[in-house]
Amino acid sequence: MSASDRLVPTRRPTLRPTTLIPVEDWRPAGIEDLEPAAWQALRDTGNVAVVAGPGAGKTEFLAQRAAYLLQTGLCPWPQHILAISFKRDAAANLGRRVAARVPEHASRFASMTFDAFTKGLVDRFAPALPPDWRMSHGYDIRMAPDSEVRAFLNTVAFSAPQALARQVGFQPGRFVSDIVGGWSLPESVPTDDAVDAVSYAAREWWRARYLRPGKAEVDFVMLNRLAELLVRAVPRLRRALRMTYPIVFVDEFQDTTSAQFSFLASVFGEEAAVTTVGDSKQRIMGWAGAVPEAVQRFTSTFQATAYWLAWNFRSSDALVELQHVIASKLDPTTVRATSKATAEDGHEPAVLWTFSGGDREARFIADWIARDIAGSDRMPADFALIARQKVKDFEPLFRARLAAHGIRVRNDDARVGKITLQDLLKSDTTRLFVGLLRLAHQPRGLAALWQEVSATLERVHGAADDETAQQRVGEDLSDLTTRLRAWLQAHPPSTTSAADAVRKVLDLVDSAALRRYMKATAPGEEFDLVTGAFEARLETVLDGADDWGVVLDEFESADAVVLLTTHRSKGLEYHTVFFLGIHGRQWWALGSDPREGTSTFFVGLSRAAQRLVFTTDRSERTGPIAAFFAMLTEAGVPEVDQG
Repeated sequence: MSASDRLVPTRRPTLRPTTLIPVEDWRPAGIEDLEPAAWQALRDTGNVAVVAGPGAGKTEFLAQRAAYLLQTGLCPWPQHILAISFKRDAAANLGRRVAARVPEHASRFASMTFDAFTKGLVDRFAPALPPDWRMSHGYDIRMAPDSEVRAFLNTVAFSAPQALARQVGFQPGRFVSDIVGGWSLPESVPTDDAVDAVSYAAREWWRARYLRPGKAEVDFVMLNRLAELLVRAVPRLRRALRMTYPIVFVDEFQDTTSAQFSFLASVFGEEAAVTTVGDSKQRIMGWAGAVPEAVQRFTSTFQATAYWLAWNFRSSDALVELQHVIASKLDPTTVRATSKATAEDGHEPAVLWTFSGGDREARFIADWIARDIAGSDRMPADFALIARQKVKDFEPLFRARLAAHGIRVRNDDARVGKITLQDLLKSDTTRLFVGLLRLAHQPRGLAALWQEVSATLERVHGAADDETAQQRVGEDLSDLTTRLRAWLQAHPPSTTSAADAVRKVLDLVDSAALRRYMKATAPGEEFDLVTGAFEARLETVLDGADDWGVVLDEFESADAVVLLTTHRSKGLEYHTVFFLGIHGRQWWALGSDPREGTSTFFVGLSRAAQRLVFTTDRSERTGPIAAFFAMLTEAGVPEVDQG
């Protein structure tokens, strides 16, 4: 079979729905209603840009729009909706939400990250790349550190033609995202050195890492550029993608890079209806190449209609007012959101606490959380400790002080194996493994978990639309959990290694089928990295445990106070947020990019639903950090010295 014969994506056929809902009769699923602007955006069948601030229910809006288009037949069978997110957990969350809203259409909703989608295209159709760009020995994914980029730029500046040498003065930290990502690959590699500095430097980068003997080295920016070249050079593939995905969603659009925008325009700029959701005030990925004014660029390029959502379902009215003060600094024209959350009485919604030192801060907050839990129905997971960076510096003190009250801390930014704990816990592979182990350990009372694991295995084995195959998967799952239960009973955690436990699960689930499924549905998620991280995490929680239930509880640490960076907190929400380290040491880079720093500040503080506590020390409040304190004063946030 030639490469061109493989260009049309082969998909397992889905069952045609027996009934459709008339457009005028359609109602939201799982929620009471949508706000007026959301209804307008939902019913618009063209290109749509939805501008939605924190707490506006962006994920829920996309899930409802998907339900509307699928249930009414506006996305006709057998076509699919493609949803692109920037974070794996966001993509998984949206996919699960659509499956819960319209399970009969879930197989026609593909939710993945931008990197996963472009990597999947390159992996599948690389032989169809123009001859100059075809790989002979495959590739490895490796992100070049700034030091390596700096050395490359020095070399290029030295070897460049005299007319260009002085122009190759690019910033190492932005070179890959801006220069490599902004260079559209020509179908033939240019050989003439009489080009501009951008094209010359980008070409030399590709020559050094990709157009070389042996295995190529690429990062996700380069994979994006290869995918864009692929669909541009092979019209048949572009037509196939548009036919398969006539409707496309893009979440967190304000973080779109120039390379990603170019790819989106090349593939879906015509004959597809694209819906973007984002908020320019939460643009915190400028350092990674996010384009300025992405929403405006989209509405212009795609001739899209913009809609502004005004309801905030997360935060109390007092916190919405605080958010508006900061939002107005980023966009003076911003309209104050309307809180739809019920405010709690009996506490200050926002306050600034000052401490004399880190130990005093950790002890005071730990005691405060313990008292609050004891006097309410709240759980540790209702509290988050958020910091701009270096959260590992906060972990030892908070872990020790909270442990004195029997409260766990989960550092979502911690490295486990070669990935972060947050990425590990959100992985579909991890959810499947933990689900199987829990079902084996506790055979009754976990109906919802059984359904989730069963649904995953149905997708792994291609049984989602085949009742006979579904029944067989259910029988296999019953047998699998029975055998795994016997193994767990014979291998108590105190005498069992993590490697043996992981090996046993892989033997039972048909790891080859699982690997194929994960490669097809989450190409950016390296199966071996996830299983390796799973084993590493399991090893740390096995020590001293005498019950598998305790091991799994500790593994997930679902009932823990979460410690994470502002970037990892994006899209999440908590009853009470402690925003740690409002001082110059945490925000040392604020002066170099005040707008992005303020956006990061805005993202962190807008995670709170009911209570927001900023913490600082007694260091100087001069320089760029003074702007934050001025905003808090303007918003009427009181300051309390806690000693």
